[in-house]
This record gives sequence, structure tokens and C-alpha cells, in this order.
Amino acid sequence: MSDTNETPAREPTPERPEIPGLRDQILDTYGRLWELETWLRQLVYVELRALLGDTWASIIRGTEGPREKDKRLTHMPTAEKTPLSYAQFSELCRIISEKWELFEHFLPPKSIWEAKLEEITQVRNRVAHFRKGHRDDLSRVVQLLRDIDHGFWRFCASYNDPQPVLPAADDPVVAHFLDLDPFPWSLLGNGKWARGGMADPAARLGVTVEVLCRPWASWHIPVAGNVGLIYDVTVSARQQRALDYRRLLEDTSAVHAHVVHICLDSFAQMVRLTIPAVIGGSDVIRIIGRFIEVSRYCMHGSSGQDISASIQALANEWPEYVCGPENPLGFLAPDMPCRFFGV
Repeated sequence: MSDTNETPAREPTPERPEIPGLRDQILDTYGRLWELETWLRQLVYVELRALLGDTWASIIRGTEGPREKDKRLTHMPTAEKTPLSYAQFSELCRIISEKWELFEHFLPPKSIWEAKLEEITQVRNRVAHFRKGHRDDLSRVVQLLRDIDHGFWRFCASYNDPQPVLPAADDPVVAHFLDLDPFPWSLLGNGKWARGGMADPAARLGVTVEVLCRPWASWHIPVAGNVGLIYDVTVSARQQRALDYRRLLEDTSAVHAHVVHICLDSFAQMVRLTIPAVIGGSDVIRIIGRFIEVSRYCMHGSSGQDISASIQALANEWPEYVCGPENPLGFLAPDMPCRFFGV
């Protein structure tokens, strides 16, 4: 078992061989299409999980065949697991169109979006079928990325903007873990709420439970059982300890199917879980409880060093729901304005 505290040596990147007839524009077009499609799949995944919980994949068509063929080749396995990784681009577009109310907050008006997709689909087909393409193919893809750039920033930022449940007793999940919160919310004399207090110096871990409300959903208390709400849970190692991420992931794998994402940080000092509220309070409590139970025996002394590279390498070994430190879904917050696609 490798130690995530050890940063692997980086192998030199080989130079790209010169291939006659393969123009840089074709490679750049492919790269931008990959970027677009990868993030569209993330968008669909998060919003469907928030809406449908554990049954989110039931509306995705035509993925079993490609998935089975891929997994049959055991000598060349990949980490991808979710049905969306095996869905056709056309299926992705169908879901967005039919569930438009989930995605309209992040995309251009529907008529404009669908008109642009018609063009981009043709560009994608040209690349996929090794045609030379049109001189404007790359610029069309880049323009679409510009058009949705701020929308995808909003998507990621909204995924890192949790809100507290006040008072905590009004939700069964938040109330259940309140005694593990090192700095719980308290009502001040002026009628305002604030985090405060003094953390127990003997506590080996801390747990905070807050809630993400998707832009298309309404805020409800209690949160448990409601669509569009996602519990945002952080389990933190205290007293200069770190988490053995590899062991933590392996020993909690039985409940991973119920979690939207498991986010790992650069110092291995915390794990963040996002869990759809729609699956019900008792199941959410059970899932969080399992991560807490495993975390208690997965702690070791922390070096205090940034070990992002090794943690990202570990995350890459796991399916799409495990986010390493490089994934914007784990850190891009509303107070971090940027160009999402860099265009």
C-alpha cells in the first residue's frame, strides 16, 4: 500500500511526434471539445443527483452496451464508472433539453443553445471521424466556450457555497452530528447567528454539516427528503493529524454509490462529502456515520506539507465521483471570480 505522503517523481513529458497531415488546429479542436463535453457531463451528473438521488441514472439511455464492452477488457481497465461516461453526446444533449429547468441557470437561452449545439455536433463528428474539418471549426467551439464560461463558473461556485441550517435542531441530519461540530452556530444577543465557541482540545476529528441549494430548487427545512438540496459534509482531522485517503476510500466504498462527490484536499486533513437530501435523513446519517467511523482509525501524524500531486494521483485511480485538489468542484467558490475555460 503506497503512502499518499510520498510525492511520486514526475516523468518527463514526451514530445509529440510529427504526424504528416495532422494539423495543430485539429488537435486543439479535439482538446476544446473534450473540455466542453467533460464539463457538460459533470453538470448533468450533479443536477440529476440532486433531483433523483440514487435513481439518477434511470433516465440515461443506451449506456449498458458500451459500458460492458469496455469493462470486459480487463487487461486495459479505466477508472470511469458512472453511466454518463458511456453516454453518447446526443444522449447528453437530450437530457439537457428535456430537463431544461435544471440547466437553464448555467446555459444561454434554450433556442440559442440548441442552435449552437447543432453546429458543434457537426464539428465533433468531423473530429471523431477523422475528417479535415472547416477552418472555422476551432473558433466555433471556442466561441461556445466563451458563451458558457460564466455559466460554468456559476455552476462550480454554487457547488462551493453551502448554507447552514438554523437552528440546527430543525433538521434531523444536522442535529444528529451537531455535537461533533467544533464551532457550532449560536444565536447572539442581537438576534444574529454566528459560528463560535471553543473546540474541545481532546477531539480527534470535527464534523460540519451544511447544505447546498441548487439554483432551480427551493430552500426547505427540514432538508432531509427534499429535491434539489445536497448535504455538504466536512470531516476534519484535528490535533496535527492527517487522513490516510487510500484506506479511507477503500473502507467506505460500500456507501460510495449514494454520494455525489468525495473531495480530497491538498494536505490530507479533511474529506468533503456531498450527499443528495432526497434519499432521506436516515440514509444520509448512515453514510456520514460510516465515513466518521472509518476516519477515526485512518488518522496519522501530519507533515503539514502540501502533497497535492500524490493526492491527485490517488483521486485519478478512483471513479469520477472522487475529486482531487485540482478539481474546481472542490474549491471554486463565489468569492473566486475567474474565466472558467480560460478563453
